[in-house]
Amino acid sequence: MRRIRTKRESMPGVPYTILFSLIWYSGLLRSIMNGQAVGELLLFLVAGLLPLIFTFQQIKRAMYFRKLHKQAMQRTPRKGKIVNCQKSYYQERGRKGRIYTKAEYILIIEIQNEEEYSPVQIQSEPYEWPIYRVLSSPNVDVYTDDTGWHHVIDGFEYKKRRSDPGIFSENPWNMDPTEDRGTLLRVIVYIVMILMLLLNLT
Repeated sequence: MRRIRTKRESMPGVPYTILFSLIWYSGLLRSIMNGQAVGELLLFLVAGLLPLIFTFQQIKRAMYFRKLHKQAMQRTPRKGKIVNCQKSYYQERGRKGRIYTKAEYILIIEIQNEEEYSPVQIQSEPYEWPIYRVLSSPNVDVYTDDTGWHHVIDGFEYKKRRSDPGIFSENPWNMDPTEDRGTLLRVIVYIVMILMLLLNLT
């Protein structure tokens, strides 16, 4: 089952970048072994470091927030219930300067207030995908950090089968019929990259 992580805890694109870098440097290594001077390839050797530096920063950032997540889970959790999920869009600039529009999903969670009889609602950190689609129950554990303001959500209950009913009735207007195709395309890209790497190594 896919591990549920917040947007700041995720490392999207890291496997792709690592595979790309392996293909890049294996191709340069092959050129060197075929007699091409290292000096002529120096620019390409240095340029190949840039995506690796970005990837290292992304991994470092994700591991930092995963550590904070684990620290918050050392406290006693409160029981919460997912009552809604808000979808919003934001723009992000890619490495080549192109602007992409992406979606993020924020869970609205209801927890019992210890000081009042009425429950209160909190928001989770944003997620990069609609995680409620893989959940069999709206019940979650809510951990609050030492500041009392930041909440960490865990204790998700997963579906046993994809076809099992979810926690919400899906609004057909919010569904994207091309999502499965996007996953298939990513798999094909990875297969092609692995084949290219194998060709460079042979």
